[in-house]
Amino acid sequence: MENTVADADNEELIKECSCDHPDSDRIRVLCKETGIPAVLRGRIWQILLGVCNKNANLEVWSESDLDLEDQQVIKADVVRTRQNIALFKTEQVQKDLETLLTVYCKRRSVKYTQGLNEIIAPFFVLDLEKGEIFNCFYALIQKFIPNTLRGHDLKTLRRRQSI
Repeated sequence: MENTVADADNEELIKECSCDHPDSDRIRVLCKETGIPAVLRGRIWQILLGVCNKNANLEVWSESDLDLEDQQVIKADVVRTRQNIALFKTEQVQKDLETLLTVYCKRRSVKYTQGLNEIIAPFFVLDLEKGEIFNCFYALIQKFIPNTLRGHDLKTLRRRQSI
């Protein structure tokens, strides 16, 4: 009975999220009214960040492109990322995490900053495709923390990681 009520409450949210061009304002209202079901969290992040149905164009990147000056720092951060969660211990997730962080730095022409791994990590637990993770990460930084790619700006994040 409880699941039926929850499904009925979320029916309009599910319908709006299923549209080709969902209305982000309507999504916000519905989320406030009914909450966000776990199964829709990834889709809602994409909608609210404005990257729904966008192609990340990651196909043009290969293993040989993982060659930044600070690639070893990225690898070390990848291995340390959320090690209390089994998903982040898998070889595939670690490979994807390294690739996405490297591609981000190359596309933005910025040096890798420790702490970016912790910003992208939550998108991995939302059951999104690699390109969708990248788009959400890129949009989140662009929208909310566009000027943080200077080493001193992420000190607070690094300090919180070690607590």
